[in-house]
Amino acid sequence: MPVSEPDDAAPHDPTETAELRLEPVHFIARADAVLRLGRLMLGAGASSARVRDSMKRVATGLGIDGLHSRVGMTDIVLTAQRGALYRTRVAEVRPAVDAERITRLQRLSHRAESGLTLMALQSELDAIEQSPPRYPTALRVTAAAAACAAFALLNNGGWLEALAVGLAVALGQWLRMRLLRARVNEFFVVFLAAVVALLGYLALAELAGIAGLAQGGHDAAMTSAVLFLVPGFPLVTGAMDLARLDLNAGIARVAYAVLVLLTTGTAVWAVAAAFQSSAILTAPPLFDEPVLSLVRLVAGFVGVLGFALLFCTPWRIALIASAIGALVNVGRLLLVDAGITPPVAAALAGLAVGAGAFLAVRRLDAPRVTLTVPAVLIMVPGAAAYRAIVATIDGDTVAAVQWGVQAVGVVIALAIGLTVARILTEREWGRSGP
Repeated sequence: MPVSEPDDAAPHDPTETAELRLEPVHFIARADAVLRLGRLMLGAGASSARVRDSMKRVATGLGIDGLHSRVGMTDIVLTAQRGALYRTRVAEVRPAVDAERITRLQRLSHRAESGLTLMALQSELDAIEQSPPRYPTALRVTAAAAACAAFALLNNGGWLEALAVGLAVALGQWLRMRLLRARVNEFFVVFLAAVVALLGYLALAELAGIAGLAQGGHDAAMTSAVLFLVPGFPLVTGAMDLARLDLNAGIARVAYAVLVLLTTGTAVWAVAAAFQSSAILTAPPLFDEPVLSLVRLVAGFVGVLGFALLFCTPWRIALIASAIGALVNVGRLLLVDAGITPPVAAALAGLAVGAGAFLAVRRLDAPRVTLTVPAVLIMVPGAAAYRAIVATIDGDTVAAVQWGVQAVGVVIALAIGLTVARILTEREWGRSGP
């Protein structure tokens, strides 16, 4: 008789229940929760260093022994470790800007580090993810319009130019938000929004001239109508990532910002060429001191507040950022008027903004980026960058080099000032490497 094989030696396929018993489901759930917080934070526009630090705090609170992550501009690769168990997870995001979400997620990470159950953490993440933008569309459109109108005054435009810029930007920002909701290609959206805002500004300026309200000369304020498209968050966070040698995220963010600037600059050139306008003209100040500094102070406050609200920054944080940015910007412009080179003045301004943000965040429990980005955005030479692009396309090499060097120099100087402030006030920034 043939000898039968013992039952315990018979080959068999494991059931679903048996497989699940072998999986460390609780560990997997914790790793997924850490990744989810990081994905939400990265999608809201936080820097890679901020995302990485927040995920590490949450992992510590959930009992994960080790966390290794690579955070780019649009993706996260995370490996969690507990004892002999390892789990690697990957996520991709579509980045936007939502300062309130960054603030809420950072506060949640601090609470999670002190002790928060997995269920409670997921419940709070659900509430954050499902919450709509803090401000309605109408308010954000008005904020963008007010910010660019303030820019027109800071660029030595008159009240009429500021009003025309504000109305044109409102139309461009409304179109931009509608198209982004429809998932239209972002660079195409930027180009269309810039063209609409520029055409609106030129049309309103022409109507003012026909009505006898102005004597022409509106071209100097033309670039103010597209400054709502300046990629402030990726530009500043990218510079911060590069300062910490986080090249993966830093290079991607800076490259994205450059592409947005090139797209907008191309729109400025196309409209200027079609209507025989000049986007590289500048205007002298319309006021004398001390009225000039007072106008700059008010315009700077309105400009920072407008961009802060456009980024969905909570009111208290937005007001403090506006106060810091307005005061520092007036000081920067006074230094430039006194003969200090713009990059040196920008570096000192970045240092002052960073120091002010350090003092403020200790009371607000908010990420520094929600204060520093709006505050320095009015100092970013977006108009100079657009003029450099227009001059390059027109073949005006001298003007292109002049405006390009000024734009790049000021941006680098602002990043240096912010970085030095971080190094002096945060121990982690004094260490080498990301």
